[in-house]
Amino acid sequence: MLKSKGDAGSKETESAAKGGKHMIFKDLINSVNYDDVWIVLNKEYKYKKSAYGAYKSVLEELKILESKLSEPPITLVVAKTEDCLSAGKFIFEVFGIIIDDENHYALEMTSWNEWLNFNVLDKSIEVYGAADVAAHALNEMTFFGYSSKTVDEKVEEEKHILNECNEKIEDGTAQYFPLAEAMAKTNYIDKRTPEEKDYKECKRIVAKNKKIYKMLLGR
Repeated sequence: MLKSKGDAGSKETESAAKGGKHMIFKDLINSVNYDDVWIVLNKEYKYKKSAYGAYKSVLEELKILESKLSEPPITLVVAKTEDCLSAGKFIFEVFGIIIDDENHYALEMTSWNEWLNFNVLDKSIEVYGAADVAAHALNEMTFFGYSSKTVDEKVEEEKHILNECNEKIEDGTAQYFPLAEAMAKTNYIDKRTPEEKDYKECKRIVAKNKKIYKMLLGR
């Protein structure tokens, strides 16, 4: 299941999206050293020591898991961009692109079997390194759990909830709440400065990030 994350490639990314000669994610997983991957995970995401074994198990499962074709074919992209909600903070985006489609697609609800058959954007590996690309992809694909079975079960639950919400919206029974009220219920605290809340600042970051996408995707 793919969710659009916004603007992405153009026709110039066609060769990347087709991915004929590109490394697939399963090959990338088989080529990296886990300790190198863990160094990146630990540095970027500040995991507890107990996560070392969890991610090692994930990597081992991926090595023996059967891959599955995704339709349409997906190319996996990792991009270091500035966080629009926190100026000056850089994050690693993980998303998919599809030929003749200008969107970025979220991948966390995709089965691990399909992940394994994703083409991996050569430029991401060239710029960030194989271990880094693998690490950020592993962080993304474990959003719902640390085994393919757990992820598949959680994704089905999420789909069921989403379908119920859509049905309520369509039949007019959905209840709506102001954003401020919803944020209060989750104890969310907006720590952004006035400058960070300024739309102009966000526009600056978006424009800067587009240059990163152009460098990676060639558009």
